[in-house]
Amino acid sequence: MSLPHRDEWNARPGGFRRFEKTVPVGSGDAVWQRARADLLAWRVKTRSGFRVVPDLPAAEGGRHWLEVGWGPLTLREPVEVVAFADERDRVGYVYLALPGHPLEGEEAFLLTRHGDDVRFTLRSLSRPAPTPIWRLAYPAVRIVQVIVRTRYLSALRREDRIPGR
Repeated sequence: MSLPHRDEWNARPGGFRRFEKTVPVGSGDAVWQRARADLLAWRVKTRSGFRVVPDLPAAEGGRHWLEVGWGPLTLREPVEVVAFADERDRVGYVYLALPGHPLEGEEAFLLTRHGDDVRFTLRSLSRPAPTPIWRLAYPAVRIVQVIVRTRYLSALRREDRIPGR
C-alpha cells in the first residue's frame, strides 16, 4: 500500500498495474492552503467529473461512493480511505476499491510542499475487479482510467469557479 506520509513507494504486487506521477501545483503559502483544502474536500475527484457521497472530507476509515455518470447511466464506485496524513508539508490519503468497484486496488492522492514549491502526486495500483462483467469491460475501463488520471493531475492547479464543486 502507498503510505501518504512517505516519499518512497516500492509496491510491486503481482497482477496490478502500477502508476505514479508528480506534477507542480504552484508556489507559495496561499497555493498550499488552497490545494490542501481542495484535496481534503475531494475536489480532485469532483473536478474530474465525479460526485462523492457522502460529501464529507477525506478521513481514515471513511467510506464513500464515487459516482460518475454518462447520459442516463451512473456508475457507483465504493471506496474506503485506508491511510491518511496531515502534516506541515504533506497531506494526503489512500483509498481502497471495495467490492462493486470496476477495479481492484488503491489510489493515493498526495500533496507535498518543498520550500515554496507545491506538488501533487497520484499513485495507483489496479487490476480488473474479479467479477466477469468488469473483466470483460476492462479494456474500456483502462481507457477511461487514462483520461481520468489526466484530469486528476490538473485538478489542483486551478480554483473552482463554482463554490463547493
